[in-house]
Amino acid sequence: MSLNGIDISNWQPDIDLSAVESDFVIVKTTEGKEYVSPVADKQIQQAIKLNKLIGVYHYATGEGAVDEANYFLNNIKGYIGKAILVLDFEGEVVAFGPSYAKTFLDTVYQATGIRPLLYTSKSVVNQYDWSTVSNEYDLWGAQYASTAQTGYQSEPWEDGIAWGSFGKPVIRQYTAYGSLSGYDGNLDLDLFYGDSDDWQSYVTSDEPDDPSPSTKTPIVQYSDSNGRKAYAYTHWQAITGKPDLALKSDIYTKKQVDSLIANALILTSPGGKKFTITVDDKGVLNAKEVV
Repeated sequence: MSLNGIDISNWQPDIDLSAVESDFVIVKTTEGKEYVSPVADKQIQQAIKLNKLIGVYHYATGEGAVDEANYFLNNIKGYIGKAILVLDFEGEVVAFGPSYAKTFLDTVYQATGIRPLLYTSKSVVNQYDWSTVSNEYDLWGAQYASTAQTGYQSEPWEDGIAWGSFGKPVIRQYTAYGSLSGYDGNLDLDLFYGDSDDWQSYVTSDEPDDPSPSTKTPIVQYSDSNGRKAYAYTHWQAITGKPDLALKSDIYTKKQVDSLIANALILTSPGGKKFTITVDDKGVLNAKEVV
């Protein structure tokens, strides 16, 4: 099963998606830290109204991976959970290598729970070792057979060279010279290797909707504004079997924190029961009621 689609940007400002056959549309939304496509929202909204699958992408410029990721996220808030998220990694930013791309992708994933795709060409894929990226993120790969105009293809040309550590792209962009009825101009044509359910798996978070309480995350208790210890908050990490507390002057003094680390943490439940909390070298919690 596969799906045919196009990717568009401000280079196609007047495209009428209702006149162009496609299963999906991927739209450029942002670039760098200052550019938002003036037609992106119009294009996305029309695609949604036409019940097309959608994606949104950011064109990286090398102005800071975290800053670019946050700029992207701030400008696509309304489409998170509705669209595939993509980093477009081409041009001058390629010189920054996979670490830049991974930082961007990680930032998006940590903020949304959604694993974005990496868009880049096969030549860039084989220019670097992408294993740290391909272990966690999938590829939208570009490679063209020629500059000849073409319609949709079910089996785009391959040169026989592997796609590096990615194995195979999940989306293949095979031409920038696509010719489709309903649009008088060239279009990027893409093939998604899957069905609509597979597409949706890239749209939604891979975090559980209702995760079970963790048994491996230490808990620190915060007082409310009146000093009542009535709730706990997962805030710190288990390091070599000891809780590494985040210090806040309005919660504990440094002396109190040192005492907690040395003597196990005591939490008071809303009902007034006290528990000692310890953590072993594997980060597993143990709770014992204080009687």
